Amino acid sequence: MPTTPSESPLVALHSLLTWSAFSLWLLITVITGLTGCSFLNNDRVVYNQAGIHIGLEDDPTIARSHQLVLNNHPQDLTPHEIESLLQPIQVSGYSGTLTGLIMKPQPVPLFTPAELSRISEQLANALREAKPDERVTFSLPKPDVTYSEERTAGSLFFRGSYLHVVVNDHSSVIRTDTGGGDYKDIRDTKGMRLGIGGPARAATVASLEEPRWVPFEGVHISLVVKELLARKGTTSSTNTIQDRTEPPIPRLPSTSPERPQVSPSPEELQRQLQELSGTNQGLRDQLSEQNKRMERLQKQVEQLQREIPASDPKGQP
Repeated sequence: MPTTPSESPLVALHSLLTWSAFSLWLLITVITGLTGCSFLNNDRVVYNQAGIHIGLEDDPTIARSHQLVLNNHPQDLTPHEIESLLQPIQVSGYSGTLTGLIMKPQPVPLFTPAELSRISEQLANALREAKPDERVTFSLPKPDVTYSEERTAGSLFFRGSYLHVVVNDHSSVIRTDTGGGDYKDIRDTKGMRLGIGGPARAATVASLEEPRWVPFEGVHISLVVKELLARKGTTSSTNTIQDRTEPPIPRLPSTSPERPQVSPSPEELQRQLQELSGTNQGLRDQLSEQNKRMERLQKQVEQLQREIPASDPKGQP
């Protein structure tokens, strides 16, 4: 049944207000659910030269955890130890070309030797600056080419006995052709898989220790730090690395001097908890305000319905 001219503005206004309110509600819901996602975090730049970006960002797996967890940061690792940990990691994935559909993906190193040599010192510096609720991010251009849109990007962090590495993109795997659509779909992980080359193995993390990964970060791998460094022959620093990567354990007083543990103070932990609580409270306040705004809009629509009388169609121009 067609609407009368007097009803059309009211219907249009009601539809507009309903859609606006729903959009605001949906936005708040997404923000609340993805508070920990990397694209909402503040990125602190540690190194940004020649297309290589090393930074620090809030670790989203901490905000998503059901219990209080913190990373073993800051870390005092040498560039050589960083290279020993990252060198065995390999990545494979399908290409967005016809060749990628008919050929089995072959694993390649996550970082080339030249890339590791270039970024190991910068990663070590970032780990020394990292806070217990942060992770290190990296983004590198495709090597040995003048220009390419393909990059190697991801993040890493130490927690408990493990080094966790997340890969969001790799320059060796060509992005799928979108056919003129969006530049990149964050759900497209190019079929990437991570593995360990040589005799080393990836760690099997217990469910209680497994980080609560955020959506669209399904490409990740975990390594036992002490085991990998021992296998690589860096036994001279195994003990100190164990102290830096395992959760702090209370020790009895001893007369022999010990190296002080690098751990956050109670005041720092309390401050971080207050910041996280303040962020969550702010989001809840925003959601409450949006609900109140929706109620006011609904009342305005009902008021308009009462004020606009049903007009005689013959009296309309």
